Amino acid sequence: MSGGIKSLPKQTLDLETACSYELEQYCCNVTVGWGDCDPAQIAYTARIPAWALTAIEAWYVHCFSVNWFDMNIHRGIGTPFVSLGCDFRSPVTTNYPLKMTVYVSRLGNASLSHLVEGFQNNVLCFTAKTTAAFADAKKMESMPIPKNMRLNIENYVRNQDREFEGS
Repeated sequence: MSGGIKSLPKQTLDLETACSYELEQYCCNVTVGWGDCDPAQIAYTARIPAWALTAIEAWYVHCFSVNWFDMNIHRGIGTPFVSLGCDFRSPVTTNYPLKMTVYVSRLGNASLSHLVEGFQNNVLCFTAKTTAAFADAKKMESMPIPKNMRLNIENYVRNQDREFEGS
């Protein structure tokens, strides 16, 4: 039985069409488990950026109907992170669900920045800021954001309740 990753497509593949409906702001909830926390009942620091990246990948599915694996393997488009930062405001605990909202903070020619805010019980616990570069997965070179993907991102930006830095 052969396994492993299939070869990448010969060229990068954009979405077949852009969304014909308005994309709503993306929010998701995480249940913080006992195993996510230290003896002081506060979430391990490393879990917070991991949750933010999980929210961003879910945002990709929300906006493009494709996850990172499929973008890389079936469309030949990678989105490696070139920047990641977190600011911690209040402890994340097991007491309440963690609600994360994903915003687009900047849209460049070949890069995309997100801001993720994490709240528990209506208290801001953290903000995570990321920037990813769009890259041809086969050549490992920067590439412009494909047209239909860009149109979906712009659609999303119109409906988020946050200021946008622009291109």
